[in-house]
Parts: sequence; C-alpha cells; structure tokens
Amino acid sequence: MAESCTKTVEYPDVEPEDFARFIEYAYRNDYRVPTWVHDKTHVKDEALPVRKPTVIEEPKQRATSLFGQPAPQAGFGQPSSTSLFGQPAPQAGFGQPSSTSLFGQSSSKPLFGQTLPEDKKKPRFEGVDSVRAGFDKRSYLAAVEPKTVMLVAFEPKYNLAPDQDFTSVFLAHARLYTFACMRGVDPLKRLTLHKLHRTLLNFQLYERRASDVVELARYAYTQGKDREDDGTKDELRQLVLEYVVREVTIFGKHPAFLLLLEEGGEFVVDFWSLAYKEGNWT
Repeated sequence: MAESCTKTVEYPDVEPEDFARFIEYAYRNDYRVPTWVHDKTHVKDEALPVRKPTVIEEPKQRATSLFGQPAPQAGFGQPSSTSLFGQPAPQAGFGQPSSTSLFGQSSSKPLFGQTLPEDKKKPRFEGVDSVRAGFDKRSYLAAVEPKTVMLVAFEPKYNLAPDQDFTSVFLAHARLYTFACMRGVDPLKRLTLHKLHRTLLNFQLYERRASDVVELARYAYTQGKDREDDGTKDELRQLVLEYVVREVTIFGKHPAFLLLLEEGGEFVVDFWSLAYKEGNWT
C-alpha cells in the first residue's frame, strides 16, 4: 500500500480536530469535546421545567391501628412488642425460647436443657459515627490535580443558560461517531453514543437552543447510514429521533425544525412514524 511506503495516511473526510479526538481516545480511552459557544442574540427565553426526582418521605407520625391506638413499629419479619389484644408480647428471638409460656406463666426452665445466654445490649462506642463520616468524605485529590482535571474534562457537558450554544458539542460527538463507524472502531462508537445520550438527557431545552439539536439531526440524516430494508435505523439517527419526539411540544412549533421538515428525506418519514406511534392516535 502507498501508505506503508510514505508512512502517511490521508483522511480527506475527517477534520483535524476530530482526528485529534480519535488520537486522544487511542491513548486515554476517552475524548474531550469543544466548549459551548456564547450566543449573543438577545432573545427572552425560558427553560422547560426541570424534572426533579421523586423523593419518598418517611411518615412523621406513627401509624394508627384499627382501634385508634398507635400501631407497633415492627420491622419486616420482626415481632411486634404488642400482642393482638394490646398486651405486651414476649420478646423472643428467632429460634430462641421465650421466658413466658403459652398460658402466661413464667418459665425458668430452658428449652431442651440448654442454658440461654442473657440478652445483653451491644456496647456502643461514642465517636464512631464521626469517624465513619470523616472516613467516607475523605478525598486525597484536589480539584487542581492533573488526573482530576482530566477526568472532569471527559465528563459530558450540560448547559445552564439560553445563550450557551451547544451545536459544536453535539457535532463533535456525532462526527467522531461517524469516524468510528467508517473505521470499524466499535468501542469508540458505543462511547460516542453514550456521551451524546448523557448530554441530551441533561440538556435544558431552551427555545433558542432547539436549533442546536436540529443541526445535530440534520447532520445525522446527511452523513448517517440510510434505513435498512427491514426498517432498522442507524443508531445515531435513532437516538436523535427519539429525543426530538420526546420533546415534540418544543420542536413542533420551532422555525428551525419546520425548515428541517421542508427539506424532506428519511427524517420526515422516521419522525412521523415514531410520533404517530407514541401519540396513540387513531
């Protein structure tokens, strides 16, 4: 091959910065993306409501029994300290005899002639909780350590304001995905999809930023592999398509998205098919 003689390889379809990310991945098993670009367009904008995780709070008051009395606080699989009729129940451990017989008489004879150990409370050492908390929170790496800085740089980036243009961030992941597909680097292909998915998952979809995702969709349907005869779609296209349908209430009325629909192509068919299916329209 000519490359073996000249010891050079030309990739006319790859940008230098994308190839640099591939080299970084080859050495570090990860890659960094460019920072967002400041959008100086002055437009009033609002973000979608942030989805907060559901937090189940513990009840502040004890549960009430059928007859209005506080119910015993017994754990799963543990006996209650109160019997069915309101009398104190014997505190017998699992597999251990109770000191009270079936008919309420005190029983001093051990079961099967064995001597039972006294129920002693475990000694509690003061200060253990503070030691445990300090041990769990300890960190030896400062924020400016080279390894810490490198690991933080590899993490997917999220936007915090409507003037943060993420088009360059999205396209960096997408172009490296295309490179991995063309060269058969499957681990890099999966990594790009993972990082792009994480970025989209935490992306605040301001109305001004919908065009960033539209550019990503346009790239995916321009450079990606066309749909198979059995309907199988390229993984990048599928990822972007699902995100657009997920946020269809924002994209459906955005001028940049409507322009993408006017361009036609497989995107229109894929979008309508998935939106119709998920919308449960009849």
